[in-house]
Amino acid sequence: MDIIKEIVLRYDIILIQEVLDPDWKVTNRLMDLVNNVCVFGVCFPSGSPQFANISSAPLGRGSYKERYLFLYRVQTVSVKSSFQYFPYRYFYRLAHSLRWSEIHVFDRPPFVVQFSSTETDVEDFVLIPIHTAPRTAAEAARQYTKSTVGELQSLVDVANEAKSLWHNNNIVVLGDFNAAGTYVRRDDFQNIPLFTDNNFHWLIDHDVDTAVSGSQKAYDRIVVTTDMNDGVVPCSADVFNFKHKYGLTQAQTLAVSDHFPVEVELRNTGTTTQTPTTQTPRRKQTYQERFLYILYGLNAVRGANRCQQWQR
Repeated sequence: MDIIKEIVLRYDIILIQEVLDPDWKVTNRLMDLVNNVCVFGVCFPSGSPQFANISSAPLGRGSYKERYLFLYRVQTVSVKSSFQYFPYRYFYRLAHSLRWSEIHVFDRPPFVVQFSSTETDVEDFVLIPIHTAPRTAAEAARQYTKSTVGELQSLVDVANEAKSLWHNNNIVVLGDFNAAGTYVRRDDFQNIPLFTDNNFHWLIDHDVDTAVSGSQKAYDRIVVTTDMNDGVVPCSADVFNFKHKYGLTQAQTLAVSDHFPVEVELRNTGTTTQTPTTQTPRRKQTYQERFLYILYGLNAVRGANRCQQWQR
């Protein structure tokens, strides 16, 4: 919890997923840690709270339920509005059966929140969190439900509903997409409208490693609309490797999470807009970088020379 507290304090808004907390005890404990002064496990009020939160109801099929939990810094950010997305339902009937069953478009439908910031160039923006089901097409067919790719295909509908409701196209879709490995192969992206539509920009590249296990797979993503992209600090989207930052062992890291956070920075009010087309072309690798490539692998080079989110 102390490490999670330090991670929260890095941000003005943070989304936490897979929150299994039916009685709110863990969430309340975290709020105490980020808002109070704690000494030897005893917390005292700090005067005025730094963070507030907004959460979805427990979501999920069957008895397994998760919340989407946003924490936000109250001095700079406020919540304007929110809604729980409930898509149209699909039904199927097995052969030689009179019973109709429901197909869920999302295992955990997005809980959509519109925030307002006093510090950023984009004043009002929409965050759409998603934790897709890690499910291949074959598994989905056997279970009569949606695959990971199927869920990702439906995210454009969520973005369109938020845009229509609030007349705001400053939209960020973020979370554990499970957009790698056997769940989403490279060829699958050509069937995902969120990827093929030029109005959306994927800020976390395919070859970024977001898993603590070192699987070299980009499960977690941040996707923004073109309007929102103009308010993003170029090349600021990346993975926060808290294992290296805080000098943790692998066991300590996994005790916090099996994923690293993905992050992005928004422009401060009054800064000059630099569009993706004006980005400096990627320079050639130096001898030292080529040596690092051989010694440490591809990520060591890309970590030192990362400005790829403008390239689909």
